[in-house]
Amino acid sequence: MSDLFKTRAAAKARSRERDEESLRRGEVTPSQLQQENLVFRGFKKGEIGLPTKYMRKIKQRSADKDDS
Repeated sequence: MSDLFKTRAAAKARSRERDEESLRRGEVTPSQLQQENLVFRGFKKGEIGLPTKYMRKIKQRSADKDDS
């Protein structure tokens, strides 16, 4: 199982390096990169099937963000 985590960590590190290099070269903007890296791209927060306790936290963060 630890090999799985090591492999995943190495893949994420390579991905971060590619992202940083793309940013340095000006191939993408930070906001474009953020959009590309969204896990739940295309889903609405209320439709991704998270357990209720997590949905409450998301709604609270969203409300706090709106108040700022």
